[in-house]
Amino acid sequence: MSADLASGEKPADTVLEQVSLGHLQKAEREIVWLRWLGIAGWAFILWSGGAATDAGWAWIVYAGGLAYTAFAHWRIAGAGSILSSARITTVGDPVLVTLMCIVTGGPASPFFPFYYFTLLAAAFRFGWRETLGLLVLNSGLTVFLYLVAPGASPELSSLVIAIFHLSFSAALGVLLARWAQENLDLALDRARALSFARDRARALLQRLIRTQEDERRLIAGDLHDRMSGHLFALRQGADRTNDSEISAAVDSLSTDVSALMNELHPTVLDDLGFCVAVEEFIAAQGESSSFSISLDIAPGLRSWRSATDAMLFRILQEALLNIRKHARARHVSVSFQPAGQGAARLTVSDDGEGFDPALVRPGHFGLLTMRERAEALGGTLEVRSVPGQGAILVVTVPGGGVS
Repeated sequence: MSADLASGEKPADTVLEQVSLGHLQKAEREIVWLRWLGIAGWAFILWSGGAATDAGWAWIVYAGGLAYTAFAHWRIAGAGSILSSARITTVGDPVLVTLMCIVTGGPASPFFPFYYFTLLAAAFRFGWRETLGLLVLNSGLTVFLYLVAPGASPELSSLVIAIFHLSFSAALGVLLARWAQENLDLALDRARALSFARDRARALLQRLIRTQEDERRLIAGDLHDRMSGHLFALRQGADRTNDSEISAAVDSLSTDVSALMNELHPTVLDDLGFCVAVEEFIAAQGESSSFSISLDIAPGLRSWRSATDAMLFRILQEALLNIRKHARARHVSVSFQPAGQGAARLTVSDDGEGFDPALVRPGHFGLLTMRERAEALGGTLEVRSVPGQGAILVVTVPGGGVS
């Protein structure tokens, strides 16, 4: 129902960056729940007496860990940058593990294996460089733990074994993360290919529509040049003969030719701008249609000018043509309002029969044509309708249109 294109779409590099950040965000959200699971396990271990602890200090550290976990969840849920949140928790997790180990038995603490979790989490979020850096940090914290924890044994063999376990966990995490990265790279390649194909399709669509508008302008000009002389001669002949029927027929033909030229390319669109062209078009439609039409143009958009005005005008023409053909409406409202950040929104609503957008045939030319033009504008097109309750068409176009 909507499409983001042209200046309204993000460039390919931004799309790929968003894919990478999306991968990080997904990983961080999964780690959040693992962190909550770990915190719940810590509470059970402390409550059951499963660790040789200084109970007072252990629960104080646990309370700090609980607050830290809640803070991390809050940031990752949307209160902060996902990248900075991931960096904070990458360092914060092993620091929290170290504090808990200090008050629960040092290297023998049942919480010591959570160091492994921090390495695996870093590997999945970042890569081998960041994981190597965290391994150095964890190794330093482990040495610190062996030196300062009450009752800790400073034996070199135990320290070497602990660091080996940390290194093995880091290597395993990097290996698993590399497999995940290969899948991410494949997704990025696909995103890059789709972005390139989308850009080419958009450029082709813009060229086709621009060519169509140029052809309309040429046909309107040729029609004016060829018919104006003939109509002038016919009018002179009718005046000489004083035949009222011929004069009326010439006037009717002249009116029809002018209307046809205006439909092909309204000159007022070039001369006076989009809003004046819309006002004249709506006035003409109100005189010839079975439904009434109201128009509301925001004062701030009265001077709207854009290189794509012709395409936006065509969408309005097609929308009213569809209403005339299918809607059986009594009243139609047309609105042109600001949409924020310099954008504008064209809304066409009717009180007709309505329809189910999900049941519209894919090849329905009216909606297809409007969608193609909206895409070429770099905006979005949305259709909302319920059978028996009319329909609303909303086209939002990017800025660059107020002179």
